[in-house]
Amino acid sequence: MAENKKSVLLYCDIIHTIEELDDIDAGLLFKHYLRYINDQNPEPPSKLIKIVFEPIKQNLKRDLKKWEQKSLKNTENARIRWDKENANASERIKQDANYADKDKVKDTVTVKDKVKENDTNTIAAPKVATIETRKGDFMNKVSFHLPTYGKEMLREFFDYWTEMNEGGKKMRFEMQKVFDISRRLKTWDKNNKFRNNGKSGVAKIIEQQSNLNDLIEAKYGNKGN
Repeated sequence: MAENKKSVLLYCDIIHTIEELDDIDAGLLFKHYLRYINDQNPEPPSKLIKIVFEPIKQNLKRDLKKWEQKSLKNTENARIRWDKENANASERIKQDANYADKDKVKDTVTVKDKVKENDTNTIAAPKVATIETRKGDFMNKVSFHLPTYGKEMLREFFDYWTEMNEGGKKMRFEMQKVFDISRRLKTWDKNNKFRNNGKSGVAKIIEQQSNLNDLIEAKYGNKGN
């Protein structure tokens, strides 16, 4: 199994095979099954167990391959969503105004391995095998808040919370006991506004545009009159 993969599919029709075994062999088969999915590389205790377990093992391998392909696809989709060109500045201002009173955007994820996933705003434990795919999963969840906070702020938020520890095994957000993305983003945005003298990202854009218009008028005059 992949590292940190905590579940497998056990198909119901395996009962037809198990029913043909006596209780001792059935118990040996189940023990061998558990050792295999926990990567203990066990040797079958008998030729009978080896023969019976072989089709079960092939199913496990096929399921693992599908799981890995799905994880990679989800990571790639998150990158595409992240890098996709956003609306122009005026449309973004309009979107920010529309979302200003919303506390949370309802997120949805595809449930893998038929295990109920935690709420996408709360990260309890990584579900994927590598740093790269865990980082992609985090990016996917953060990108759902793009209409509210904009790409620049989310990039700073993402870069900060995905910084690796000294051992290079965990990211900063994974070392928190609780990590609710919506609440963390609200705090991050609040701190940004404090550093910018209480002005939100939208207000700064409007102010910058106004200053630019003043400079143009001062240099060239109002040619429309």
